[in-house]
Amino acid sequence: MDIEERKVKKIKRIIGMTLVSSVLLINSVPAQAQELLPSGVENAKIGEQIEDFVEEHAETTVGMSVSVFDEKNIFYTGYFGYGDKENAIAMEAETVVEWGSATKLLVWVSVMQLWEQGKLDLEADVKEYLPEGYLDFLTYDAPITMRHLMNHQAGFQEVYADLFVKDKEDILPLEEALLAHKPAQIFEPGTVTAYSNWGCALAGLIVERVSGMSFADYVHTHIFQPLGMECSALKPDLSDNPWVQEKRKELQCYTGAGNLIPDCFYYITWYPAGMCTSTLEDFVTFAQTLLKSDCPLFEKESTRKEMFTPTAYLGDREIPSNYHGFWVLPYGVEVVGHGGNTAGCSSYLALHLESGIGMVVMTNQANESVYNGEMLELIFGKYETEEWFAEGRKDWEGIFRPARTMRKGPFKLMSLTYMLGEPERETYWAIGNDGVEKVCYPYGDWVDVPTWEFVLELGLVILWVIAVLFSLISLPAKVIVKLVRIFRKKKQPVPLSWWSSLAAVAQVMLIALIVLTVSLVSSYAIAKSYMWVFWLVALLMCLMVGMVIYGVRKLSTVELSKKCKFYNGITIAMLAVTVVNILYWNLFMWWYV
Repeated sequence: MDIEERKVKKIKRIIGMTLVSSVLLINSVPAQAQELLPSGVENAKIGEQIEDFVEEHAETTVGMSVSVFDEKNIFYTGYFGYGDKENAIAMEAETVVEWGSATKLLVWVSVMQLWEQGKLDLEADVKEYLPEGYLDFLTYDAPITMRHLMNHQAGFQEVYADLFVKDKEDILPLEEALLAHKPAQIFEPGTVTAYSNWGCALAGLIVERVSGMSFADYVHTHIFQPLGMECSALKPDLSDNPWVQEKRKELQCYTGAGNLIPDCFYYITWYPAGMCTSTLEDFVTFAQTLLKSDCPLFEKESTRKEMFTPTAYLGDREIPSNYHGFWVLPYGVEVVGHGGNTAGCSSYLALHLESGIGMVVMTNQANESVYNGEMLELIFGKYETEEWFAEGRKDWEGIFRPARTMRKGPFKLMSLTYMLGEPERETYWAIGNDGVEKVCYPYGDWVDVPTWEFVLELGLVILWVIAVLFSLISLPAKVIVKLVRIFRKKKQPVPLSWWSSLAAVAQVMLIALIVLTVSLVSSYAIAKSYMWVFWLVALLMCLMVGMVIYGVRKLSTVELSKKCKFYNGITIAMLAVTVVNILYWNLFMWWYV
């Protein structure tokens, strides 16, 4: 089917198109079922409320499409703004947008299909489905099960490198792509919820090995084709649907504030975790199907029923946090679904199972939260956790860090994020279970940090900052002193002058390398382009250790003035502080990139 044929097909399906302002296109279909949405709003008036909401946020809106529905009816569909603002290309039915992490729902549906067929055991050690030795890097002996992967409780730390790549040549087969960046296991399976793209992609690999098909082929055969989702693609380069591949080139992306993100298309190497790209209509088709008790994706009604039963709870309370990979969100009613973010797009799929009402949102703005968060309240009621979390809440204070972090490898510094004091009652619920004190909330936990560890880490960083400032000040100061001595024609050498100068240069060089790495990582540079940095850091560390030893020996053998002895002693201390920081923050571990 070519592009023109697709346009004709889409136009026939779209009823009641009207323009709302210069950048608004709306299709509203009268409701024929549920009269009131979970929020209490009449379904016939939801379009008006959404349009008013968009008008209120017009200044930061670039492109957005939304649909509200039940399993049979579309109550409202709206297309707002631009798919490409600079070229005045409107957001419309033909526009394709990346799902981001909502793609993970395709993984979990695939897993449930294979479970239904008896090919997958959700409680079995996933090693049974993987090549021998594939998970040889695990820390804990406790097995990882598919439920752990679904609940994001396998214990993996975050992985930053090479999730997004720019060159097609950097795309590896899924099995190799996962092995290229193996995450450390920093929590025992089942104890902590730490969101993991790597863990979801691992589940996609298991689907491949159990089914004997690539994950993309499996999804096309068992999800897209049965549902008639002809405008969806999944492979990293979108080559599994040439039409989508071409249409994606028409989409431009922006920040949440509406600023242009040039050249925003990236290949997602672990594509089961977030590469699906489609029209709004296909996204709605998938979501509507999940609302049907006789869901055509499964052979038995009991499979869908099982899929929408709790697999994880908020700590030791009977409040569900996850339904086989579908997150539970506390709006005015219990909502299940999944959001998604890529380098330039955001989305949300949300379902209220009791009333059978659903909503999907797609935007071409990265990390967008107004439409993918606040707007859901129009349909499902106010996002309010106080009532949900009041019972059994512990009143306690502590120090917490997000479980979704890195505690091993050269990006360990990124774990310098803390929450101090008592968690906010409106947002968090403090509990303790499984031997781990933590603060639980939808999408992940914050774990308790011992006071001594917090003091140690904060102290190390403060001392390191002092060491860097000392070097930044002493270097130009030494140059000035040298020039003054030359001007005054003083020829006697300053004891250990070359040594302290080299120490300052090494300190400044280290900071420059760290800044360079942060810049490369934030721009999604391929890991091999900056791995050399950590090799160099390791060499600098060895140099600094040698300089500390040399400096200590010389201080005890060379006659120095009190002033020189004090200055060189400070230099030794600052070098030692930097070496300890390199070791503690694993900045030399190039193999963990």
